[in-house]
Amino acid sequence: MVPRAKLDLQFKEEVMAEPGGEHLLRCLSCGTCMAACLIRRVEPEYNPRRILHRAAMGLREEVLSSPLIWLCSACDACYKRCPQDIHISNIFAAFRNIALREGYTPPGPVAQVNERTCVGCGLCVEVCPYDAVELVQKRVLGREKTVSQVDPAKCISCGVCAASCRSGSIDLVDFSDEAVFEVVREQFMMEAA
Repeated sequence: MVPRAKLDLQFKEEVMAEPGGEHLLRCLSCGTCMAACLIRRVEPEYNPRRILHRAAMGLREEVLSSPLIWLCSACDACYKRCPQDIHISNIFAAFRNIALREGYTPPGPVAQVNERTCVGCGLCVEVCPYDAVELVQKRVLGREKTVSQVDPAKCISCGVCAASCRSGSIDLVDFSDEAVFEVVREQFMMEAA
């Protein structure tokens, strides 16, 4: 016998109260988001409408523990086509914010800043396509300075910030330059074949 999922009927209200989650219940499950989704092309399990539906049903644990909520790249290809004008990327950001508050962590590496070597130039802020990096004032080694700070709820580990950092102060944890190069090289070789 399959165990029944525990329902939390307040979960949808919590999502809708979170900035970005206001339009959770507008989804008609038409599938337009799936047809437009770039992530779905490489991850067949990723189904935005199914995740929205589960959240609306109150499947809190299933939604917040799913690694799929961290995959939305906020490209908004689905938003441009959605007949209900739903910013799915905003709703997924709301899911991630709730998940982080409840102790869940992104499944992959998140960019991290070495505050000691960060010069606060802001280039990483400019190049981040997901608005995951901001400049903040912090006390580092006893003095006030401007440094970059990464929001783990928005970071999707693309590495653009790390690649652009002139001082080498941003890294993806567990991803050396050599490891990233090897992944890119393998992908290139597969596409060339």
